[in-house]
Amino acid sequence: MNSVNLIGRLTRDPELRKTEEGRSICTFSIAIDDIHSKEDRADFLRITVFGNPGDLCERYLRKGFLTGVSGRLRSDSYTDSEGITRTSVNVIAENVRFLQWPERSGSDDGKSGSAAVEAAQLN
Repeated sequence: MNSVNLIGRLTRDPELRKTEEGRSICTFSIAIDDIHSKEDRADFLRITVFGNPGDLCERYLRKGFLTGVSGRLRSDSYTDSEGITRTSVNVIAENVRFLQWPERSGSDDGKSGSAAVEAAQLN
């Protein structure tokens, strides 16, 4: 079984790109506090979200927002510029939960209200 459930804060705004076929791919990283460490320590994981859920993540999530992610781990190997083979572990998201929303202001910035409820329905 390959399954992970994580809660963390975005370390940067999500980035969205499209494949040649028009499929959305959204990537962002989250910091997860290590509550079992005696030191102030966090783990950083890259998250990839495909399709319409990726569009919603790019539209509503921002750096620092608390987010829940369920998905599976995928490891990738690559050769860096110095010829060293590196391995990275990424999370392919199957479900993203927006646990924090932008503060509501007098103007409607399109990121709160009923649109926010729609964004929470990613699965």
